[in-house]
Amino acid sequence: MNPRIASYFFFILLLGTVTTVVIIVLPFLTPVLLAIVGAVIAYPLYMRVNKMLGKGSVRDSLSAFITVILVLIIVLVPLFFLIGSLYSEVQILYGTLTDEGGRSGIINSLNTVSATLSKSLFNIFPAYTFDSLNVTEYIKDLLVWLFSNLDKVFGSMAKVLGYVFVFLLSMFYFLRDGDTFKQKFISWSPLLDTYDEYITTTLRKAVWSVIAGTLTVSIIQGTLTGLGFYIFGIPAPAIWGSVAAIASLIPGLGTSLVIVPGAIYLLVTGNYLYAIGLAVWGVFAVGLIDNFLGPHLINKGVHAHPFLILISVLGGIATFGPIGFILGPLIIALLFALLDIYRKTWHS
Repeated sequence: MNPRIASYFFFILLLGTVTTVVIIVLPFLTPVLLAIVGAVIAYPLYMRVNKMLGKGSVRDSLSAFITVILVLIIVLVPLFFLIGSLYSEVQILYGTLTDEGGRSGIINSLNTVSATLSKSLFNIFPAYTFDSLNVTEYIKDLLVWLFSNLDKVFGSMAKVLGYVFVFLLSMFYFLRDGDTFKQKFISWSPLLDTYDEYITTTLRKAVWSVIAGTLTVSIIQGTLTGLGFYIFGIPAPAIWGSVAAIASLIPGLGTSLVIVPGAIYLLVTGNYLYAIGLAVWGVFAVGLIDNFLGPHLINKGVHAHPFLILISVLGGIATFGPIGFILGPLIIALLFALLDIYRKTWHS
């Protein structure tokens, strides 16, 4: 047989097989990618548990199992509680906005806020009245969308539990056999082994920067914001805490986009001490997290500009869906790693 024809046949067969495998794995891409990220972050914990267990033939498997259980307790259990709280608060807000009295109360509050702001600016800008613009209809439509999507989540609980099972099982094997998988990747790659090591190291650092750094800080800030809203009596603290976690990704503004309106709400409703308390809480309990804990975690990974991280996260979500908050930063990190290899190889 002609060697060229044999080569073409082999690569066509290889491409077809790889494509088929991708189609098979694609439905479980999200939990598998999350498991890879979780294994990277939990690996130091796995090694510590592994060392504590001493020697033994089942040490690696037992260490991976214990680590997965700890991740399940630390991450997934609070996440399910958060989803339950969001579901409950969306229901309450939806009921309030579909009630005529609730809508009127919200419009009156908005009018009061507008009048207060106008007065504080010496009436340079006239107060806007929301009576002619039924702004609550837009809020209600948003809540209807959120409510329907949360219903889908709870309605497909079997699918969610299946994803959780795949995530936990995948994470177990990535922790136990991660080094073996890495060596397989290096042996299959046509690049130099040093380049393969550099790529895997860069991706690992990207995971630490984005997940264990930026997103962990945003989750902590969102949690503290929600706790502050709960302490000072602002409705729907879980919803606003979730919004604050997203807002914390915005450089320079962060959680102030949520805390400042919350303090204004307390001022307008006459709770002056609570407003001062929330402002102090926002500056010290929430703001200092970004200044002290953030650099400590992010310095373990690549030093990426916060704006680049924000764009990669938002662009990844817009392109790939929810899993894009991981894929976006990883793809950009991979691009930078390849460009660096190109610079060292062809421009050295």
